[in-house]
Amino acid sequence: MQVIIHQWAFNGSFDQLASLPRQELVNDWFGYDVEPSAEFAFATDGEFLWFLASRSKAATIHPEARPGQFQPELWRYDLAEWFMAAGDGTNYWEFNLAPNGAWWACAFSDTRRANEDIPAPLAVDTKCILTDEEWCAMARIPLNELRSVDIRDCKLAATFILDTPDQIFLTTADDLSGNPDFHRPDCFCTPILK
Repeated sequence: MQVIIHQWAFNGSFDQLASLPRQELVNDWFGYDVEPSAEFAFATDGEFLWFLASRSKAATIHPEARPGQFQPELWRYDLAEWFMAAGDGTNYWEFNLAPNGAWWACAFSDTRRANEDIPAPLAVDTKCILTDEEWCAMARIPLNELRSVDIRDCKLAATFILDTPDQIFLTTADDLSGNPDFHRPDCFCTPILK
């Protein structure tokens, strides 16, 4: 699935991000219909990468996750993620966003090999709308902190883990063979900058 990154010629905002058209993931890793679907949107204003994820269903959130705070192991519960790989190498980033706005990020130098030389971004801002029926989480990540990857020459995948404890896995990546595994940078698509 082709991922769109909306390009803004002005400074972005969470309100502008929320007003963008959203892309949908309607099937899980194994091709089963997902009802309701998961939605996402990406944008950049040249200074930040903006990411939105939403779903019209209650979420199960990591019990230690706090809005706007860094939290490891968010993937054990419902969340949205993106993976961005360098267009010409093995370097990539993983960014996790919980429905309540908690987040986690890590740079990798190769498949599942964390790059200890690159710290997680410091200036991440998040916002969320969370009810018993739906959630919408948004994040703003400084592009200059996503070292080793250039948004103008990258491959990108949006992913979700949902319906905890009976987790389902959704992704925009092309290769869905084998068991769910989002750490396949060679399967990410080149995004459309629009």
